[in-house]
Amino acid sequence: MTRRSLGRGLDALIDNSFANEDAPSALLLVAPDRIAASPFQPRRYFDGEKLHDLAEAIRNQGIIEPLIVRPTRDGAEADYELIAGERRLRAAREIGLAVVPVVVRELDDRAALEMSLVENLAREDLNPVEEGRAFIRLNREFGLSHDEIATRIGKSRPYVTNITRLLELPLPVVTMIERGDMSAGQARPLLSMTSADEQLAAALKIANEKISARGAEEIAVAQRPAARAGQGIAKNRRPEPVVDANLGALAQTVQRALKRKVLITKGRGRKPGRIELEYYNNDDLSTLSRMLIVAGRAVHGEE
Repeated sequence: MTRRSLGRGLDALIDNSFANEDAPSALLLVAPDRIAASPFQPRRYFDGEKLHDLAEAIRNQGIIEPLIVRPTRDGAEADYELIAGERRLRAAREIGLAVVPVVVRELDDRAALEMSLVENLAREDLNPVEEGRAFIRLNREFGLSHDEIATRIGKSRPYVTNITRLLELPLPVVTMIERGDMSAGQARPLLSMTSADEQLAAALKIANEKISARGAEEIAVAQRPAARAGQGIAKNRRPEPVVDANLGALAQTVQRALKRKVLITKGRGRKPGRIELEYYNNDDLSTLSRMLIVAGRAVHGEE
């Protein structure tokens, strides 16, 4: 009964296979100083002005949605470890609340990280860099593939991969994204540039001149070696694919099935046609390879 009174919260957003279903959740009132910060909090930046506004709202209305915590291990200074609700906890401390409502859950480390990530994503509180760092932790520390992460957080696999790749940019550029000086859409085209110096110079231009994501793509394209080579590229450039409406429709169908960009080029004379599939990292390449192998065996009747 206690859990139902909370409404459609994080339990509806996260796969409970990572939580202990047999362990009951408890709704309690707990002193803020009995709650320790979460080591799995993906959020790094907290806007002071917005936090103050939240504190004033809590002062007037109280905390409407309980925090989510888990018991700490024996010997810890605090009784509970925060899983979700850090802004509410900080605001409660700012105005000196004696107690805050919490839901106690029995969660392992992976479920704790997932729940914290999902809670922030549901509120749209994370910037792209914070999201990327959380995705990397889920991948490296807990062995989740990008497909599995996407399923857990309700996003597409390319979304997870693209956000993660932003952390490959030079640190000053990553910092600009984290500060909100440029969006993920503005930064993503920079990944196609091979020089860190060029990436940083382009990022500064995009941020200072408030260039759109489309304009950022044009800057990145202009910096590619083929574009800088001028007329010299005409001899070496791959011929443009022959446009064929049927092949285009087929490419769209395959693209939807595989959830990645697909290009089908019609053959010319004795030259064979081509089908090109994008992949986004080694993990994604392995996943795609398994899909093709399984499909090939099914077509040929192999076990």
